Amino acid sequence: MVVLLGSNRVLDPDPNKVRLNVINATCHPGFNSSTRENNICLLKLSAPVNFTDYIQPICLASENSTFNNETSSWAIGFGDIEALRYNLQEAKVSVVGNDVCKARFPWIPDSIICTRETNSCWDKLGAPLMTQSKSVWLQSGVFTVPGCTASPSVYTPVSQYQKWISDTVTGTPPGFVTFTSPHSSLQTTAPPTAPPTSPTCVGVFCSGENLIHFTHFSSLCVLVVLLHVFAGTFGN
Repeated sequence: MVVLLGSNRVLDPDPNKVRLNVINATCHPGFNSSTRENNICLLKLSAPVNFTDYIQPICLASENSTFNNETSSWAIGFGDIEALRYNLQEAKVSVVGNDVCKARFPWIPDSIICTRETNSCWDKLGAPLMTQSKSVWLQSGVFTVPGCTASPSVYTPVSQYQKWISDTVTGTPPGFVTFTSPHSSLQTTAPPTAPPTSPTCVGVFCSGENLIHFTHFSSLCVLVVLLHVFAGTFGN
């Protein structure tokens, strides 16, 4: 397995692109293939990552974080359309209540994070869900169940695994940040409406745009976490 850092386009030549081998994968011992519970792994890279303008770490959501209904987030992944399969894409999404997600996927655990469906299908498991806390970007989820426009997108919540991550990672400890949702409920009080086709651009990411326009910030999302790369195990 090879990890690609510092580039938004897998196939294009890029002087900022760095490839590192994965020498070990540690998956959560409680992973359940039927419910996708504990669907998270840590990948150990063959060499330390040198940070540049194009490669930077991202903070992780701490165990005290809350991501309630309507929390704004950003989803990252590769499209399932051939023209976009090797180009990193992003979309602004909103967290939906657990009741909506459980109605579609009754077998998933209560601890998951679900987001309102976008107009895209993510082709790669292990893709990140990110949330902005003031000036800090943090990773809140790991994509765990493939989904398109007909279904909410399902993520393993990073915050639930702070102790496991801290106990597993050696060397420089990962940085955890507490995110407190401005919304008060995990449940959806009304059926979610479809997201606008041309949402307003907010922050450094703009929904529906190819991340090549934000090259300087690509370090925030390329392959999730650079020193401690997460991956989903389902479908591998």
